[in-house]
Amino acid sequence: MKEQSEKAVKKGSRSYFYAVLGCIAVLLAAAIVITAVALSGREDDIAGIPDPGEIVTPGGDEPAAPSEPDKPDEPAPVVKPDGFYAPVADMNSLNLYGFYYNKTLNCYHLHDGIDFAATAGDKVFAADDGVIEEVYTSDLLCGGKIVIRHANDVRTVYEYVDVAAGLNVGDSVTRGQEIAVVAAATGAEYKDGAHLHFETIEDGDSVDPSKYLTMEEK
Repeated sequence: MKEQSEKAVKKGSRSYFYAVLGCIAVLLAAAIVITAVALSGREDDIAGIPDPGEIVTPGGDEPAAPSEPDKPDEPAPVVKPDGFYAPVADMNSLNLYGFYYNKTLNCYHLHDGIDFAATAGDKVFAADDGVIEEVYTSDLLCGGKIVIRHANDVRTVYEYVDVAAGLNVGDSVTRGQEIAVVAAATGAEYKDGAHLHFETIEDGDSVDPSKYLTMEEK
């Protein structure tokens, strides 16, 4: 009887041992599966993270080049004429640019041009290419008068002249073209005799014409 009891105990112990061993095996298998799943998900997350040394640009494989700021337009260089064609054949100056005594008006004032001594009928020429801007044939103070607009807002003025026939405002003229003849003495400078009064204007301001001309004093 005692022997049978001991055998039963031993048999129950073995059954318990196998049951525990089976539970441990199941738990280990479950742990392995859970760990494998967790590691797999982590690898997927890591695969989605870009390499720190790699720049990812939306919509393209390569990074877009930075755009350069717009450069302001540079103003075009202003070129003034180097020298004028002589408005009369003999460049003998009678009165220069600046403060002078006007014998006709008997007073001192600013003379905004150069007077070239001439004989009535001497030819007058355009100092440079341009467009006729003003024409006066019988001005009280200066008789005949012509204003030519040249490039870069430069103008030349010719006074005490008889305007060439057919010359009108808007006509284009070329350098050295005859535009008038010197008139008989008249107007605000008639006591100086027949002469050409020549002016140069830059950007609306009167300047000394001698900067464009080579002259000799009378």
